[in-house]
Amino acid sequence: MEPVLPPELNPALRRRRESRYYARQSLIPHINLSALKLPRIQSGKGTSLESQKSVRRLDDESAYSDIEKPKSNSKHNKEDFNPDKIAAEIKYAKLQEIFEKADTDEEPGLEPQEFRCAIKKTVGFNLTEEEIETLFMKVDANCDGVVDWEEYVTYNLMEYQEKNQMIEMMREKPFPVETRDVPSRHRDVIVRIAFLPSIQKRAVPPETVDYSNGRYVTLSKEGILIFWTLKMKRIRSFNTHSCMDRATQPWLTDMVCMYNVNMIAVTSTDRDIIIFDLQANKFIKRYHIVGIENCITTMYFWANMRDLNYAVLLWGDTAGNTFAVKFDSSLRGGPFGAVAGKDLYKKVSLPEVIRGFFIGAKAYKFNRVHDDWVSQIGYIPELDCVVSCCQSTNNSLYLADIEKKKISTVFKVNKGILSFDYCPYNNIIVTGGMDYLVRVWNPYVNSKAIVVLKGHSKPITHVVINSSKNQIISIDKGKSIRVYDMKDQTCIQQLSGRVVKLGPFPISTICFNPVSQTLLLGTNQIAMLEKHFEEENRIEVTSHNKPVFAALYNRTFRFVVSACYESVVSVWDVRTGEKVMQFINAHKHTERGVDIPIEISAITFDGPERRLITGARDGSVKVWNFNNGACLQTFNIPGGLDVTGIASTRHRIYVTGWSRAVYVYIDGGGEEFRKEWKVKHNEDIICMSYTGPNIIATGSYDGDIVIWSRDTGQAYCTLNAFKGTKPSTENNKKFKYTKDEEDENKFPMIEEDALLSEDATDKPKSKRFSMKGIRAGVGLLSKVRENNSRNGNRLSKQFCRMETPCEHPLLPLFDEQFYTQTSNTEHTNSRIGYDEICKSYEAAVEKMIFLESRDSLDKETAVLFCSGAEGWVRAWSLHHEGGLLGQFNASHKVGEGVHAIATDTENKYLFTADTTGYLKIWDITEYCIKDKHTPNQRAARWKELFETFIFMSVDGQDPRVPPPCFNSKDPRPDGILNRPPPLNSNPRRTIQWPLLVNSFKAHTKVVNSVVFIDEFQFICTCSADCSIRMWTLGGQYIGTFGERWGPLKPTMAPKIPEKDSRIPRDLKRTGSARTLKVLNQGKAPKWKNLLVKMRKVGMPRVETQVEEQAVQEEVQFQDDLVEKKLNSSTILGKSYKRKIRHKLPPSLPKIIETYASVAVFHSLPFVELSPVDQYQPTDDMKIRKYGANVRDKFRGVKRKDNALPALAMVVNKITTSGNKVAAPRFHVKPSRVKKLYHQMQNKMSDPNANFTTSPTASDVKLELSKTSLDSETSS
Repeated sequence: MEPVLPPELNPALRRRRESRYYARQSLIPHINLSALKLPRIQSGKGTSLESQKSVRRLDDESAYSDIEKPKSNSKHNKEDFNPDKIAAEIKYAKLQEIFEKADTDEEPGLEPQEFRCAIKKTVGFNLTEEEIETLFMKVDANCDGVVDWEEYVTYNLMEYQEKNQMIEMMREKPFPVETRDVPSRHRDVIVRIAFLPSIQKRAVPPETVDYSNGRYVTLSKEGILIFWTLKMKRIRSFNTHSCMDRATQPWLTDMVCMYNVNMIAVTSTDRDIIIFDLQANKFIKRYHIVGIENCITTMYFWANMRDLNYAVLLWGDTAGNTFAVKFDSSLRGGPFGAVAGKDLYKKVSLPEVIRGFFIGAKAYKFNRVHDDWVSQIGYIPELDCVVSCCQSTNNSLYLADIEKKKISTVFKVNKGILSFDYCPYNNIIVTGGMDYLVRVWNPYVNSKAIVVLKGHSKPITHVVINSSKNQIISIDKGKSIRVYDMKDQTCIQQLSGRVVKLGPFPISTICFNPVSQTLLLGTNQIAMLEKHFEEENRIEVTSHNKPVFAALYNRTFRFVVSACYESVVSVWDVRTGEKVMQFINAHKHTERGVDIPIEISAITFDGPERRLITGARDGSVKVWNFNNGACLQTFNIPGGLDVTGIASTRHRIYVTGWSRAVYVYIDGGGEEFRKEWKVKHNEDIICMSYTGPNIIATGSYDGDIVIWSRDTGQAYCTLNAFKGTKPSTENNKKFKYTKDEEDENKFPMIEEDALLSEDATDKPKSKRFSMKGIRAGVGLLSKVRENNSRNGNRLSKQFCRMETPCEHPLLPLFDEQFYTQTSNTEHTNSRIGYDEICKSYEAAVEKMIFLESRDSLDKETAVLFCSGAEGWVRAWSLHHEGGLLGQFNASHKVGEGVHAIATDTENKYLFTADTTGYLKIWDITEYCIKDKHTPNQRAARWKELFETFIFMSVDGQDPRVPPPCFNSKDPRPDGILNRPPPLNSNPRRTIQWPLLVNSFKAHTKVVNSVVFIDEFQFICTCSADCSIRMWTLGGQYIGTFGERWGPLKPTMAPKIPEKDSRIPRDLKRTGSARTLKVLNQGKAPKWKNLLVKMRKVGMPRVETQVEEQAVQEEVQFQDDLVEKKLNSSTILGKSYKRKIRHKLPPSLPKIIETYASVAVFHSLPFVELSPVDQYQPTDDMKIRKYGANVRDKFRGVKRKDNALPALAMVVNKITTSGNKVAAPRFHVKPSRVKKLYHQMQNKMSDPNANFTTSPTASDVKLELSKTSLDSETSS
């Protein structure tokens, strides 16, 4: 029974109240359902039902009392009134009551039928039966068959949290992370960046400015004005001070573009406005407005696009005054009338304009509307009012009618407002000021802001509204840029001031283009935040940011669950391709407070497919409810090594990895219940697979496949194609061979101990072979092969020949002690060395699958398929007399590995994918199975394959004649004879290829996982190129997860499209002709269009080019004849020289005109100089230099001092200035004779003084060199 709601919840009454309220507020209501507050959970244990009802009755009464509060309280409480929220609380309270009634000791929760009825009665009356059943399975992750209130609430909260985080990560970023610098000629701070639209005459004029056609204009404080293209390429520049003849130039403060008349108005500290005309790409001064009392701080211009005669020019000054000039005849001679001459200008007095002396222009003055400088001014045509702001608390924002017919409105904000913007679509004003807050206002309500957005840490200087995306862009003095979503009222992107590299100055001006979504920033430099839509369209859609490790299909919920190397798990909807859920850092470790993700290395579902189990590189294993991202269980394997295989069945979790052991955990239990099986592998385990009823298989790096009993942990047998074709058990450790192998081993080719003995295969001694046996057996083996080649297939026998050359990249480097440089190439390419290399490096088992529809007890039927690094796919029978029944190479190129294999539920197809990105589909209905097709069944199957796979026709198969058998001995791919399988695998008997029904390139990089969805008959592939793609069986591309495609139904059958198929862009560039033909479903639309264009356009062009070439050749031939005649003479012969006419010198390029004043930059970008060590010559260099000086002095050669660069001389002078002793200054350096003369004069004046001659520096160096030479000769 539904609860009786009070009158306040009457829908009709509620709608009337909301309409009146929001009409008064002029806003659209936004109800955030995610912010619903659930009622407090009351415990059902220990309290009686009556007490619970009484408590709930009190809660309901309190809820009703809350509804009645808006009647008596102030209007602020009316904003908190939300009837939908209250109704939801009541429904959740009723649902909680239903859960608590069922919460007893015998049945602690709701069963599926009870849960369905409870949801239908309360919150899920619009849900279908199937949706409610799916919801029950999602909540019941532990599969106990009941759901209690705690599970239900926890699931909802976790789902909302993870989905909210996923939405935040997937949200489109408005701007790139880094800015693009724009080089300019500005030397000082840029005061304005404006957009100048190109006005064109149209039959139907536009309502707003067209931002896709026009130019940018920038003006700096020193007067440099530059025009730019939309891509910010400089067109031309002008100097606004060129018309002034004065010693000092004023600073320019602002600029506006008068786009209706193609003019630009600038204002300066001279308290005037100069208007320049841009007609005919000129820059001519037209009007000079004088008579302004105070300096102008900001300007604004608006023109009516439907009638360009009407325009408004606004400005504000330092005294807090605002002015408005309305024009109604701008196109009739100009804004202030016609000018007498072309190069003359007209002086306009502002008092005369206010008095109405100019026809077509009327000025209005708003005296002292602000207490401080006017920071910004604007005009709102929808409201026909002037808006201005300042840094004052009393009159922060001022709205006034331009003709003063209406009452003005004043908005008060603490510390004032620095910038604002208006959105006509939502009728809101956004402001930013000194208090670091962004406020959203209703123009008609000045008492309180609608929304207050936080996040900035410095005063907000610029605010812009992006109406097309409902976003607010704000910039503060620290150059930090934030983008807010007006709908969610959250910050969707933040660019730190460190990213915006524009020098030390704050951002002085910005310009936002709503069409190109480009934001221009200006200080004394210019930067650009541009969103490249073209590059986004060219970039292929990716599902993850990192390479995708694996993908699984969940049949219960019809979801695809994928995991990438960044430890991110994503859940995708198969029917739409959209992401349903995502949780990051599934496995992580913390370093210094930072979470570092750990790569996921294993992934699987539990038995009922309700939960997800993941393993990581650090040995951790986690159990998840992937529908809401809740981690249910965590445990770690001993050693902390990589987890590479996980299997789950019957409340047991089997984990293995590089530890070479298998651990068994109880589902829901702790690590104290862990069991460990006996180690059977000698190398790291790479993969694990499970099949019913109790078989588990593990594959290792050395090629061993161990078959385990799930219940007891006993190893049944070991399979290894490099050791033999028969299984090896505990009792018989030697690998058995078939009769053909025994006959083959009778020939003395190789010593039996080298291959058949287990010790020889396990120990390093197996690398040393008997060369005598090889050399003696080559001739005998060749004769036997020649005799036997007449019977059987020659191609299959070539795999078994010892003399067949084997090419391997590691073969020349293998066993360097055995293979020397003198050894013969026949021996270096021997089969023995090749098999040993493959056994050591290419024997890894990468993937294993079980064919569950086949008979596992039949020795002639293969139920286990495995693929490895060498590209060979092998089919094994688990019967003790079975073993290896078949093998074939599924790689597209020789040497590539097959890392992913899959099959369908009926085991008709085998899907393989290699490291080159190729996906191949094989028909295995007759491959390694006892029951073969009858001729009628084979013909029907052949017809079905041709209808499904277009590749059959592309490959040249005959649809009318089916082959006698679907298996073939023909080798695939090309060159496989040089890379054969090991001899121990009996290639003559086991090599056979199934029928290849489809092959195409699905990815550009290695494919890590393949999943076949039987319900839709689709193939899902994930690759290291970060994409997960969906394909049909025939090879038609459906889409990549992450982009939305049409809803798919289970009954939908793949049909050949009538129009051209969609192909991924990367495959268009790298795909082969056969791949493109398969993806186009046998069509070649591009080639047809090309041939048609060639016939229409190409052939006439070719004919014209041929004719023009023939004419040019004829003209060139005639010119050569004339030149030959002019340069020759029949009389003078070779002595003749033709007269040469003197030509005029080429015209010099026009000299660039520069202004007389020196360009002074306000600041320049620079890089800190790194300290450089002073150059110090070594002693050896000094001795050599002195020796050279002595030699040159004996020879009489004068040496010149090596001149250093000027900068180096300055540096040396600065660094050595403090160490030098001040020398006496002479106008001319005194000679030696003058020094002696001065000494003689001193002697005569002072008879006691000693008369000595001081040796010069060169004499000292000469004496030192002589003594050193004497010592060397004596020694």
